[in-house]
Amino acid sequence: MRASSLEDDVDAERRLEATIEGASARASAWRRRALAPEQRGSVAAPDVGVACEVILADRLFRDLSPAEEQGLMARIRGAQDPSGAWLGRGGAPDLSLTALGWWACVQVGDDPREERLERALRAVHALGGAQRASFSVRLWLAIGGHIPWSWLPAVPAELWLLPASSPFSPSQVSTWARGILTPYLLLTRAPARVHLASAAPLLLTRGGAPIPPRITRDGLIGDLVQNLDAAIKALRKVPRGPLLRASLARAQAWLAAAQQAHGGWFSARPTILSLLALRVAGAPFHDPRIRRGLDYLRGARGLVVGGEAPQLAQGLQGAPLAVIARLIQAAPQDEDALPWLLAQEISEPGEWQRRANAPAGGWPVEAGAREILDVEATCAALDAIAALPKTASQSAAAWAATRRAIEVLLAMQEPDGAFARFERGESSVWLTTAPWRDAELLAYGHVDDEARVRRTAMVLRQLARVGLRAEDDRVRRALTWLEGQIDARLGRCATETLAALAQAAALYPPEGAPRREAIERQLRARQREDGSFGAAVTTAAALIGLCAVQERPCVQARRAARALVALVESGAVDREGATISGHGFSLTAEDPSAGAREAALALRAYAARGGQL
Repeated sequence: MRASSLEDDVDAERRLEATIEGASARASAWRRRALAPEQRGSVAAPDVGVACEVILADRLFRDLSPAEEQGLMARIRGAQDPSGAWLGRGGAPDLSLTALGWWACVQVGDDPREERLERALRAVHALGGAQRASFSVRLWLAIGGHIPWSWLPAVPAELWLLPASSPFSPSQVSTWARGILTPYLLLTRAPARVHLASAAPLLLTRGGAPIPPRITRDGLIGDLVQNLDAAIKALRKVPRGPLLRASLARAQAWLAAAQQAHGGWFSARPTILSLLALRVAGAPFHDPRIRRGLDYLRGARGLVVGGEAPQLAQGLQGAPLAVIARLIQAAPQDEDALPWLLAQEISEPGEWQRRANAPAGGWPVEAGAREILDVEATCAALDAIAALPKTASQSAAAWAATRRAIEVLLAMQEPDGAFARFERGESSVWLTTAPWRDAELLAYGHVDDEARVRRTAMVLRQLARVGLRAEDDRVRRALTWLEGQIDARLGRCATETLAALAQAAALYPPEGAPRREAIERQLRARQREDGSFGAAVTTAAALIGLCAVQERPCVQARRAARALVALVESGAVDREGATISGHGFSLTAEDPSAGAREAALALRAYAARGGQL
């Protein structure tokens, strides 16, 4: 009996090791696909909105090959709901996506009288017409000559002459918004015009003329701001001579300087608009800046699984470095991983340093974005560096990069104790309180977003790893902020957030950790009858959280590990991705590599704690 039990234990241990190796091999394959120059696999596929904009922009640039156009259109057509609409977050019909989807289909030659496009058109009209869609859609309508530029918000060119410390300076809005507003200003001053397929059917009309949209929210303050917007537009007709020329020259200089080493701007949408602005400013098609920008858009595309025809997703950006770093951590056997990761460290000054007193360091949002810091990518890179084997020559470089990154993370702490992602103050841009319909796009997220909770917990883990204790005033402020967030939202937090909080709390003594027992109780209560916590990624996060707060894995952790092993062995984990954060008009993206990657990390953490099946 004892011999049989011992054999079972050995078999279970081998099964766990084999599962970890299998999931790790899958993660390694995903990393290679994500970074492959040919047949690139998409690890961050957003909604189809940005792909639709690429289709529209190609009317001017003529850069897409037939295969690329067919791949993008296969994804756009495949995303259409049977109702005719394209769906947004939560599965509800999305006015902006439906308008762009219809327009992209018509642009490539689809017959607008097709039943599926007729249904899409009815959905647009039922949702209020394209003039009520997002700023992005209305901008394209203006570029196509279907609505007047006065239906878009006015941006005074003189703002670009203000010092960076001014609350009205473009430097005070989020990184993404600055990348949109600058080319937008240049496009409105042209004004730009591209001959696109007619989008007039998307607009609701009265007496044969399109109904003007309201660009501010309802209410007295909205009325006042609407009048202010009209006054600004009227002032455009007043000759301003040297002042206007200096403002536009400053905007053009910023646009030129903001082009990254990878050829694009902050991401795909700012890149598309910046390329249009360069053309409006007179740059020829063979201008190196335009060629590099188009190459960046091409490099951000990746193949996705699904549908009868090969589908091509236009990513918001290239492969997110946060995702690649997690894949590296999940597959530490890859010998080239550490040198590649260290080579991506930011070594040049950037806009983010205007409000963060720190030297260059940390990691960017994607490879090649040498001036755009990403706190989440930095935390993921530090986790990967800590897990990777190092030679003697690599140890010094890894420690130096870690030290610089910690300085950067500390500099990114907000006054309330939480941590920003791209720039300090990005979530509290005061102009977002104005009643413009699109004002929230000037910020990255909101002050009370749950993403800030996870990010702050991630940073605390890095600070604890290098020895910063709970008594440190910076750590104390972050812990105090987390306590307030836990008290306010603990029961409503996603399981992934609870797991991140559990990992952070486990690194500080009980008297210093924010609500550690409450977090653990809430996390345990999420487990299902089959041992899982839901999807593979959610179960993996919960298992990591449970392992963090235990010296030896408990029964619940074992049940979660068994559920993950079963998913990996059946291959189902390959079909379970995860939703990751986006920005701007595409707030989320899908990451198909997450299932295998997170399963490998969770099971490795479980085995390291002495866990058995």
